[in-house]
Amino acid sequence: MEQRETDHLRIQPVDETSPIPLYQQVRIDLLNMLQSKRLKPGDMLPSEKDLALAYHVSRQTVRQAIGELAAESLLERTPGRGTTVLAGRNRLKFFLDKSFAQQMVEMGLTPHSEVLRKTPIEIDGASPPSLLSEKGSPALELVRLRFGDDVPIGVQYTTIVTTLCPDLASFDFETESLYNLFLTHYKLPIARIDQSISAVLADAWHKNLLKVPEQSPLLLVITTAYLENSNPIETSTSYYRADKYEFDVSQNW
Repeated sequence: MEQRETDHLRIQPVDETSPIPLYQQVRIDLLNMLQSKRLKPGDMLPSEKDLALAYHVSRQTVRQAIGELAAESLLERTPGRGTTVLAGRNRLKFFLDKSFAQQMVEMGLTPHSEVLRKTPIEIDGASPPSLLSEKGSPALELVRLRFGDDVPIGVQYTTIVTTLCPDLASFDFETESLYNLFLTHYKLPIARIDQSISAVLADAWHKNLLKVPEQSPLLLVITTAYLENSNPIETSTSYYRADKYEFDVSQNW
């Protein structure tokens, strides 16, 4: 069998039954290759013809996906030469690594979680305000105690709309990254993350969970993630130990 230059990339052909546009499915799969280092800075992309054959789409669909990644400074097109992978880590990190686990790694710590609650619910009037536009939708309530090495760093209360990820509760969130699952398993890229940060004092509940004296300062971080159609998919309220956690709000576009 003739070997194609796309074979080593383990390309995932598009799902024509998915509500996600074909070019977005191609874009997401290419993003996953960049994240997993199957495509490294300086590498050349296979030709549009070979990519179109591998994804089972038209060359125009591939061209549109590559065009978006080039606009995000992740790829560079050179006439007569092809498409080169750029070292666009900061932009890539906004979409793929906006997670507690990645932040712990960057701080030199080993992340893990203890799941305190994982309950299927329905979005209703008592749900976080940012999700009320999805009222009546199925959801998952997830509460995790987050660790760096063996030190408790934070408590996260997360509500996820599961209309597009109905089996989400089956995953082990003591090891899995929620945002990585959105992208790699469900092909749901996060387009925007809104966040607010404030300071609060530890109450008795968080004192016991985080092993800090009562009234210790905590960082309160509230985030909401939106899909590319502007629908919210997840919101989290997190309490982090101010003595153990740094929150970086800088983003390079």
